Amino acid sequence: MIDPPKPIPEIRATDVRGQEFRLDILRGKVVLVYFGYLNCPLECPLTMAHLKQALDLLGPDARRVQVVMVSTDPVRDTPQAMTAYLAGYNPSFLGITGTPSDLVEIYRNFGVVVLEGGETHSSFTYVIDPQGDLRLTFVPDSSPGDIAHDLRNLLAQD
Repeated sequence: MIDPPKPIPEIRATDVRGQEFRLDILRGKVVLVYFGYLNCPLECPLTMAHLKQALDLLGPDARRVQVVMVSTDPVRDTPQAMTAYLAGYNPSFLGITGTPSDLVEIYRNFGVVVLEGGETHSSFTYVIDPQGDLRLTFVPDSSPGDIAHDLRNLLAQD
């Protein structure tokens, strides 16, 4: 838990549908931001599966949560590949990709380290509250039940 909540810089990017993406569009929702890449053999798919399961546990409250995956390998993570990958977990999950230079500022604003063409990267999931402040971080092996519990508590505060 991050207390007091920390204001998070705006993300301005293009999502995989070619639409402009800004965090402020999602105000009123809890936003989970994860940085990863599609060819990851372990942590990224595990995290996406846990986020999917956590949203399943939330039931109707899941509509008030948005998962956003920001690519750490924009050279290989094409919009089409990212769309298909995320749809395998949950069609509502949003993907952000772009040129490496487009994404550097987003990485820096979140304190994410990306090395080796994206294959080495920080692995936290950042949780932004409905007011747009950073409230929680989850480590990669956080259980879906623990994630759902913390999200439920955060949603109840809104």
